Amino acid sequence: MRNRNKDTATNRMAIIGITIVVLFMAIAIHMRSVTLKEQDRNYQLQEESLAADIEEQKRLSEELEQKKVYVKTKEFTMEKAREIFGLKMPDEIIIKPEK
Repeated sequence: MRNRNKDTATNRMAIIGITIVVLFMAIAIHMRSVTLKEQDRNYQLQEESLAADIEEQKRLSEELEQKKVYVKTKEFTMEKAREIFGLKMPDEIIIKPEK
């Protein structure tokens, strides 16, 4: 009988030990999953921010392309000549306000 009680006690201790190990593992896995979910949220926010930045850069690129085309026009050349050098076309009359 003593052997049987000793075996039962040993089995109970083994089951309790295994249960404690499983609980610790479950807690560790849960904590890691919470951390991973938080990282996932941060990455999603970062991804949205980067997507917005990409759209902004595309818009700026389109504006630059339009300006690149405009800079090559005669209209732009004439406008800059008027601004920088004060030049005018032969048939233009420029009226300056009095100071």
